[in-house]
Amino acid sequence: MKFEKRTAFITGAAGRIGRALAEEFGKHGVKLYLADINLSGLETLCADLEKKGITAHPVQLNVMDRGQIIESAQKVLSEAGKVDILVNNAGKWPRGSILDTSDEQWLEVIELNLTSVFRVSQAFIPSMRKNGYGRIINLGSIAGEVGLPGFCAYSAAKGGVIMLTKTMAMELGTCGITVNSVSPGMIQDVSRPHDSTWLRRTGTGDEVARAIVFLASDDSGYITGADLPVDGGRILGPKWTDWKPSGNI
Repeated sequence: MKFEKRTAFITGAAGRIGRALAEEFGKHGVKLYLADINLSGLETLCADLEKKGITAHPVQLNVMDRGQIIESAQKVLSEAGKVDILVNNAGKWPRGSILDTSDEQWLEVIELNLTSVFRVSQAFIPSMRKNGYGRIINLGSIAGEVGLPGFCAYSAAKGGVIMLTKTMAMELGTCGITVNSVSPGMIQDVSRPHDSTWLRRTGTGDEVARAIVFLASDDSGYITGADLPVDGGRILGPKWTDWKPSGNI
């Protein structure tokens, strides 16, 4: 995959997917600014990356604080000169059904998982427009595609992320900026057998990271507004645990 002296800003970088993503981008020589509210986690990640020959700059950031977003964006843009790639990865998926979720919980989940994508993107898009180039990748979820019982606020937020992605892609298409989303399914640190996916296993952060890195590369210039599920076929349809291929397959 091609990256021509690119700089990336990644939110939620200290999490499972964020860590894998930082390492994958680092392999391709992308300059990294890694943001997370968890500063100690960021510092540990940057130290681990340094051992692998990858330099990354930690940015402590609460993506629910508009002022911090603006300040961090200005600082990074001043230091780096540009940000070519933005990955809106920050988020959490707390449980809560429609009857169990309070107003406060609902608003917090929407702000963290959806509103943060709007705010962080807004902070970096003017610079991308000026440079005539940008790759924005937002983290959706299979919960945002087909719903997930017991996670009503999270499902609503991620559905919003996917629709925001499509709208941003239409609005920014003539500016040299592509906008896509990646929707992970059952992701763990290590792939394990699991009967609820058609591939009969869980996925890993590395597999999600590789999908994101492709959409962030120069090779993906004709892809925009897409939502790419990385879910082992989880949302294709019902999976019966006793189903087996028949015939000569």
